[in-house]
Amino acid sequence: MFYIVGHKNPDTDSIISAIVMADYFQKLGKKVKAVRVGKINRETEFILKQAKVKYPAIIKNLAKKQVFLVDHNEFSQAGEGIGDAEIVGVLDHHKLGGIKNQKPIYFRIEPVGSTATLVFKLFQEKDFALNKKQAFLLLSAILSDTLKFNSPTTTKEDIKIAKKLAEICGQNINDFAKQIFEAKSDISGINLKDLILLDYKKFDEKNTSFGIGACETVLPEIILDKKERILELLLSIKKQRKLDLFFFVVIDIIKQQTHLFVIGEKEKYIAEKAFKKKIKDNVIFLPGVVSRKKQMVPAIISTL
Repeated sequence: MFYIVGHKNPDTDSIISAIVMADYFQKLGKKVKAVRVGKINRETEFILKQAKVKYPAIIKNLAKKQVFLVDHNEFSQAGEGIGDAEIVGVLDHHKLGGIKNQKPIYFRIEPVGSTATLVFKLFQEKDFALNKKQAFLLLSAILSDTLKFNSPTTTKEDIKIAKKLAEICGQNINDFAKQIFEAKSDISGINLKDLILLDYKKFDEKNTSFGIGACETVLPEIILDKKERILELLLSIKKQRKLDLFFFVVIDIIKQQTHLFVIGEKEKYIAEKAFKKKIKDNVIFLPGVVSRKKQMVPAIISTL
């Protein structure tokens, strides 16, 4: 048996892709299990509850296990023990992350807005029919990852497939997206440190380790009002995780803009060069920027 697993601090696309990919492999007669290596966020909780689907089991260490990675292909974003695991495959829509393996594996990456889009394509290529529950799950992941097609990562293929999925599961895309984003924005009972790390990713590039925490919300003002405490926490987290650079972004889903929190002289230098904007009170305002994958990370790496 092998385990299908997404990245640390899993988002909706990561969890949903693992769940539906498990269904796909079972149709192929494979013995598999969808698992996770981190806590499920509010948005994903809402979607799984609506679909009446159980959470994937959490697995603390991947060492000595066979694993199929979805929605990531970087060791820095994978679960504990990945260096001692046997990777049997990858399905992803991010940049190449340098994962190495000792023998040939299944490896598929396409520049689309969501891994869920690729899961749909796999079902289609095998002529496997999707049931309403699977369509509901995949649609939710596509809408979440593309911010209802407003992210620059969105492709015509994402939109076409989302419309097909909406027909299968009987969902209105606008109404469903509104519900998803409201759930995504619910931060009640979540402390600020957990919020910063809820959707956190680490990158190792150009001999530099840097992390970016992200919060996508329809209510950015609630978080922005806590700026001073956030800046304190960023310094603490950066030290604890031994990062060279650490950033935190608050992404306004409705207005399609981002506030980038910046600490330290290195971060300030890199951020101003990368985004060609001046910092004001430790924050850079980035209108039109909403994608960490396509707009933020490439700019930072290029500057490094």
